[in-house]
Amino acid sequence: MEEPDLPAPLPLRPGPVSNGEFVPAPVTPTDAWIAREALDQAEKAADRLGVDRRRFLQSAGGVAAMLTAFNLAACSRAAKRAGPTPRPTHAPSSSPGGTFVTPSPSETAACEQALSGTEFIFDIHTHHVMPDRPWRTSAPETVQLILGMLPPEHSATDPLASVNRAAYVHDMFMASDTTVALLTDVPNSGASNAPIPFVDAVGTQEMVAQLAHGGASRVVLHDVISPNFGRLPAQLDDMSAKVAGGHVAAFKVYTAWGPNGQGFDVDDPKIGLPVLQRAHDLGVKVFCAHKGLPLMRFDAAHNGPRDMVAAAKIFPDMQFVIFHAAWDPNYREGPYDPANAAFGINSLLKALDDQGVKPNSNVWVDLGTTWRTVLTDPDQAAHVMGKLLSRVGEDRVLWGTDAIWYGSPQPQIMAFRAFQITAEYQERFGYPALTPAVKAKVLGLNAANLFGIDAHATRCALANDPVSLTRAEHSALVKAGTLPAPWQPRGPLSRRETLGWLAHSATQWTPA
Repeated sequence: MEEPDLPAPLPLRPGPVSNGEFVPAPVTPTDAWIAREALDQAEKAADRLGVDRRRFLQSAGGVAAMLTAFNLAACSRAAKRAGPTPRPTHAPSSSPGGTFVTPSPSETAACEQALSGTEFIFDIHTHHVMPDRPWRTSAPETVQLILGMLPPEHSATDPLASVNRAAYVHDMFMASDTTVALLTDVPNSGASNAPIPFVDAVGTQEMVAQLAHGGASRVVLHDVISPNFGRLPAQLDDMSAKVAGGHVAAFKVYTAWGPNGQGFDVDDPKIGLPVLQRAHDLGVKVFCAHKGLPLMRFDAAHNGPRDMVAAAKIFPDMQFVIFHAAWDPNYREGPYDPANAAFGINSLLKALDDQGVKPNSNVWVDLGTTWRTVLTDPDQAAHVMGKLLSRVGEDRVLWGTDAIWYGSPQPQIMAFRAFQITAEYQERFGYPALTPAVKAKVLGLNAANLFGIDAHATRCALANDPVSLTRAEHSALVKAGTLPAPWQPRGPLSRRETLGWLAHSATQWTPA
């Protein structure tokens, strides 16, 4: 029986969503319609299959119902934009430029097959917190930021436990097809204010590595640095010390965040360039920055991608990753227009043009929160993916989900597998087809290349570790109807059952 006090959980909530770092726009009437349509499709399919709606929504058929509703809404929006009369070549189309290709939601076996895959998936944008560290009292704004993004069904005892280390291992590796993940942090001014201090990130990496065979690891690490807090010499020394520990795969900065709301540029000779030079000299050649997606209290003047692209020209033997691809939820993505390129992905493309950076060079982009948001609007999603793949390059687009802020990333993975850019948009705008080979690059092979990871050897090493075996057992229980499906965010039963063996070590582990 469906619980009367709780709404049926949707595998992909329509409308604006937040990763906790920004305030999303209000829900629109279209968003409400999508939710009703998905629930109606789920109700009908569940009746035909003889299961309750809640359980159906926790299946591949439930994801297909959600994607079908997104398609229907996109067709309606496209028809309204195009109007009844012929339009010029680059006017809005009467059909959306992107679509999700899925079987009928009631064909659950076909949906499961269509939305599954065997790709090497490397998620370069993931998070968790350590609830019992000093930030809980020293950084109240950060605590409220994270609490504010958690859905209401979280445990009232300690909501932050739902995004702790154990939850991370569950959501990333047991409840999704993710193979390897890069663990990062939110902006902070030091270890005492960090939701996951670097030493604890190392603890997560080492704990998960203990479960693998052959030396492979499921977790690689960022070190988030804040060089604009008036302690640059100490910051540089700290970078050296952490690299000496052997755990740093990349450095990351939030250039729009700083004391008194003042950000910085990575090509600033007084702040940014010394950090880049130190990273370069230490041999850490991957440098990342949050760009676009304006966070609360961010300095807009330092949130664009210009400085990262400029730095890529200064350090041609380093690799620069622009997190969120400079996407901005306040601006709707369409075809690239260099005359209207102050914000969003267009600002990135213009910076590449201005600096003469060619596709598949040393500038990369991450899809964290970007894909999760635009997938609800297939036409905009087609422009986002089309522009990034054609201009940044199909070898330079990286899979990121911002999990576990949104729960398991599995619904995002399934949606990407089903997504296609239409032939019309490929012809009109020069966008590439989203072939299985292109999707495999985005989902993980590009990141494996960036971080020097052998995808085949890593998959082989991880194939029979306890995480993979538990995931397989969990999947069998789901198919038998014993547990809720693993990709439903925050399913309490599945979390209790699959994490019982892990809970003690996950909460108590400290690095060796």
